[in-house]
Amino acid sequence: MTIAVISMIRDAWGGSEELWYEMAKEAIKEGHKVVHLAFEHPVKHLKIAELESLGMQRIARPGWIPNTSPAGRFMHLGWNYLRKKVADPFKKILALQPDVILYNGTCYSIAAEKGLLKTLSQPAYQHIPFYIIGHLNHDGIRDIDNAQAAVIKQAYRRCKKVFFVSQRNIDTAERHLCAAIPNAEIISNPVNLSLTEAIPFPEKKDSISFAMVGNLVTTHKGQDLMLQALSKWKETAWMLNIYGNGMDLSYLKALTTHLQLQQKVNFHGNVSNIREIWEENQVLLMPSHMEGMPLAVVEAMLCGRVCIATNVGGINEWITDGETGFIAAAPTVALLLQALETAWAKKRDWPEIGNAAHQAAIKRYDPQAGKNLLRRIIAP
Repeated sequence: MTIAVISMIRDAWGGSEELWYEMAKEAIKEGHKVVHLAFEHPVKHLKIAELESLGMQRIARPGWIPNTSPAGRFMHLGWNYLRKKVADPFKKILALQPDVILYNGTCYSIAAEKGLLKTLSQPAYQHIPFYIIGHLNHDGIRDIDNAQAAVIKQAYRRCKKVFFVSQRNIDTAERHLCAAIPNAEIISNPVNLSLTEAIPFPEKKDSISFAMVGNLVTTHKGQDLMLQALSKWKETAWMLNIYGNGMDLSYLKALTTHLQLQQKVNFHGNVSNIREIWEENQVLLMPSHMEGMPLAVVEAMLCGRVCIATNVGGINEWITDGETGFIAAAPTVALLLQALETAWAKKRDWPEIGNAAHQAAIKRYDPQAGKNLLRRIIAP
């Protein structure tokens, strides 16, 4: 069987790619062929290189824009447009005669894929099972218009299954689309942990050690809100370690200086060993504006750590407020500060809360997420 994966990501890699990556490894091991269509990028991620070494065929899709002058970017946009017209990337991947097509993106990014949907509507391709994985939507605002909603509903009807990573994402999508999604199913992302045993809770008598883990994109992850909330805690003994990279790194460093938090905040970049993060830190801060179900929360819980997160995506499906973590009602500075104060009042209970988080996550996470996705997309 040939499985075609189409990714909407424009970066070299992201957390949303982990599930299809695990599925692809399992598929290749079982003798299936995997082809991958993604936007070109000057950096080839190690996991893409690994899959290619195992036999995956990769097709680059025009779309990368260098960070140059506005005129340079405009010229590159035109060049990309011409290249797509000359060699349609969707027809290129369909020429490989896939038996299954899996589109990996946000809940609504398929709205921008009119070329793909038009091609799949042709009689020659209507028999191919089509699946969508939607990793997140914004339950606070409807960031699609009616025309986009119509395209999304059409795409969902074309699908054999539409996969979401939380029930909250399904409920939000149905509200935004004003329609039921009868073929919706929930799937789980894999975790980046070789061991899932709880790590002994760090005992730090003289300070608290917070961590924020994830892409440094504030419109998604809300790190700037948490920095402002923490700036009101200057007299409290705490340190914040920020792990990850992204487009807002320079902004967050400048904000740290503006809030006079340079002595309390450290930027570490990407760290591949997640357990090393939780050997040093006590609490995960996840002040997101929108989510599906963030891997950073699941991984922190599996390691036995307390999470303080906003009530978005699947957060309240994994965390019970006050028992296995703490939930801010919404991503605002005032409500984040309130959640911090609530957590602080239970500081003596953090080791027990971390242990309860571990037990809850062990029962819920999927240790064979990639294999289970494969079973679901190749099932008759």
